[in-house]
Amino acid sequence: MALGDRYVAALNAQIKGGGGEGKSARTRAKLKRAALDCLTESDLASLTIGSITGKAKVAAGTFYLHFDSIRDLVLEVFSEFAAVDIAPAIPEGDEFVDLFSQMKATFIEIVGAFRRRRMFFRSLFQMKRQDAEANAVWLKLTAQWAEILSAIARDHAKQPVPAAFDRFIGHATSAFADEIMTRIYVDEIFGAAFPDDPRNDEHVAELLAFTRHRMLFGSDPDPRLLTANSPLNGFSYPAKQS
Repeated sequence: MALGDRYVAALNAQIKGGGGEGKSARTRAKLKRAALDCLTESDLASLTIGSITGKAKVAAGTFYLHFDSIRDLVLEVFSEFAAVDIAPAIPEGDEFVDLFSQMKATFIEIVGAFRRRRMFFRSLFQMKRQDAEANAVWLKLTAQWAEILSAIARDHAKQPVPAAFDRFIGHATSAFADEIMTRIYVDEIFGAAFPDDPRNDEHVAELLAFTRHRMLFGSDPDPRLLTANSPLNGFSYPAKQS
């Protein structure tokens, strides 16, 4: 199942009552699915109780039986989506011989999810900047990733590292991916047409995997692993001055 669709599948299963959910739980899942769909189509500012209940096909008054406010509903949707569907592109597993290709494959899925749901992610980033509880959810998630990524970098370090290195590298690699996808797929710095072309996903994923490889392992991946039209072809870091 493609990244970005797992949470939808989980909500759909709850709506159908596949896990033995009662009517109340099914209705709550309908409201969350409706909010997710609305935020995929338009921004947070335009979200209303009427648009949510209309899409969920439930009575308007039903909303308040489950949530006190739109903010409470959206916070629950963001929290569950983050827990179920957002992955950190951790370089592990035996599917690929090299770690660069492993990370790139995962990043392609992540980048594709950002592109398809960029209105949703725009709202997510807007909310985490404005709402302390939403920001805490995101920080907890990235802290978990940072711990894993820091351990990978430490294990591959060729010499002893300072204490600050342990968390710094993990947070840096998470923050870089966060920033790149926000700027390209949410803020659309390359123009409005860029996110609409899925062929651009691989270039973005390659940049993220290339940079993370250098951060974690202190070296660039084999240039033969880059695609023929990669913007990274021919790239090299400046030689250190003696």
